[in-house]
Amino acid sequence: MTEPVTDIAPDVIYRTSQEADDVERVEISSQDGKNSVSLAKGANSKKSSQMSSIKFNALGTALGFLVNGYMYQVGSLLLTLYEDVYPTVYNSSTLQSALSTAVLYGVLFGLIAFGFIADMVGRKAGLIMCSSLVILGSVLSVAANGTSTDGMMWMIVVSRAIVGLGMGGEYTCNVPNVMEDSEDVSVNNRGRRVSLLVMFMEVVGNNTPTLIQLILIAAACRNVTLDSRSSTGVSLPGCHPQVVWRLSYGLGLIPCVVVLLFRVRMSDSAMYQTDAKLRKKVYDGLDLFVILRHFSSRGVGTIVMWLIVDWINYSQGNFSGVILEKVTGVSLFKTAWIGLVQGVIFQSGPFIASLVVDKFGRRNTEIFGWMWLASTQLINAGIYIILSHHPVGFIVWQTFVFIFQYFVFIPVYLIPAEVYPTRIRATMYGWSSGLGKVGGILGTTLFPYMWEGFGHGVESLDALRDIQWFYAGLEYLGLILAVLFVPEYSRTSLRGEDRRYNELRRRYAARFAKSLGVTNLSEAELKEASNSSLNLYTLLKYKLQASQQTFLQAKQEYAKMLLARCYFQNSEEIERYAELPIYYDDRTLITKWIRQWRMGRARAAEYIENAERLGWEDNSSWQVEPEKNSRTKDDEIGMDSTEAVFDGGTAKAN
Repeated sequence: MTEPVTDIAPDVIYRTSQEADDVERVEISSQDGKNSVSLAKGANSKKSSQMSSIKFNALGTALGFLVNGYMYQVGSLLLTLYEDVYPTVYNSSTLQSALSTAVLYGVLFGLIAFGFIADMVGRKAGLIMCSSLVILGSVLSVAANGTSTDGMMWMIVVSRAIVGLGMGGEYTCNVPNVMEDSEDVSVNNRGRRVSLLVMFMEVVGNNTPTLIQLILIAAACRNVTLDSRSSTGVSLPGCHPQVVWRLSYGLGLIPCVVVLLFRVRMSDSAMYQTDAKLRKKVYDGLDLFVILRHFSSRGVGTIVMWLIVDWINYSQGNFSGVILEKVTGVSLFKTAWIGLVQGVIFQSGPFIASLVVDKFGRRNTEIFGWMWLASTQLINAGIYIILSHHPVGFIVWQTFVFIFQYFVFIPVYLIPAEVYPTRIRATMYGWSSGLGKVGGILGTTLFPYMWEGFGHGVESLDALRDIQWFYAGLEYLGLILAVLFVPEYSRTSLRGEDRRYNELRRRYAARFAKSLGVTNLSEAELKEASNSSLNLYTLLKYKLQASQQTFLQAKQEYAKMLLARCYFQNSEEIERYAELPIYYDDRTLITKWIRQWRMGRARAAEYIENAERLGWEDNSSWQVEPEKNSRTKDDEIGMDSTEAVFDGGTAKAN
């Protein structure tokens, strides 16, 4: 078990009236100075309002991921049904892959697009758009039609892609928001709270369509199996597949509408509101530079981990019904029953993992998960053929193995929402999860081809066993990468990372300006520069099309703009910051070991301490008070207003 991880330096204090008195008194004086009126404000009412907002956000998050879980799983059993009753699907690996990956493609683009929207426009606005897209796609799925079965299937593919677009946004808008809310509830138990609201509820949603489809299949297609379909050569008599799949998609619309109503009343987190007002909802070249310079190692830990786990999870999940029928020979109705029982048992996985993820730490929890999956996958591959002759044993073993997959899933979900600062949190979460979804797309797309390829054109049990060997190799790769590249941010304040990130921006902005000779600036010039419309694209055009002198002038103007955005007030401050050293620790073991090898243990330890204190040196221009004590699980929620005071000026968010 890991020791509690905390910032060596205290975090930024968010100063409010509560810290001085329970009541804020504002004096309003008349012009002649003879009369004054004291107005008492109940500071506790603001705090109560914020707590109410956090609770409402939590309920909206839980319902949102319940819907997400439903939408992910609703297609798994339906893919088995489509193969059973529609020869067009049964005979086309392309259509099978399209049906199984349509949602994933939508999720991929939704993650990236809505990550940007969540940071630039707002978490709440993004969530409303996401729910609207899910509703639209679900309506189109229910109404899917065509002049042929093939055309109808492709309309379903397009409709599910639209649903996926909204689902992807659910992650990038909702997870950062609830993570920031959880920071204001309890730093020490932040991981548990987010895990229960996100992953646990998503697994509940995964089980819901199986229960519904069990009832529908019992009424419409109880005795459908692959063998009966192939023996008739036509769609099965006595089966009404459209009743099953249209109602499966349609019933999912009910919670979607409820969630949309909740979205209207949800709010952006206090951390996001503060950050958005300070940075004015814009990105610049400093963000890109810091990401590339300091976040590359943790990027491997957030992106590649997600890619590997999604490759395995989505390919096995989407084809689980088909595999189960192949191995056990049971009917579609019994497959649904087995899937439901497994799903209920799986529910314990995220619950157990959520209880230990804060105590063990994100990295250790994920390492255990990868070790378990890799080792059991090797055993699985070795006894696969034997298990196929014992259907009950196969089902019990598979269920036991996959309970512990959530020890990987939960850290993979949490880490990208913690290791990046509020300024870019949703955007980086979107890229981490979005590029990870590429693994899900690859795994699901390639699975039917791998099955046929390993079986030399036949979807055999031997080919399925070979796929298990391949997955074991992927999981051992995940284990190695988790040890080296997964950062540890358990029990570490998110506001501390915000402070370090802003300090990096200030130091790099000052260095860039000094290299271009634009440090001798007045306060008026800096204020004027803050309104500049220059961006990286404009600079690139100057680089390619304009003269060297014009390009240099453009860079100088851009440097002035960066200084203004970093709240520099005068030339003395710029000169001082340009001389300050750069320290930053990304909290990965690979970086720590490389630093110890290059510097030695003593100097490496000193470097890490300096990195944690970044922004709190005596010569720092941030004039904010440190917290008196470390946060505990009993911490109250965050404050109602924030102000960060710089030399010569104040940036305040109320």
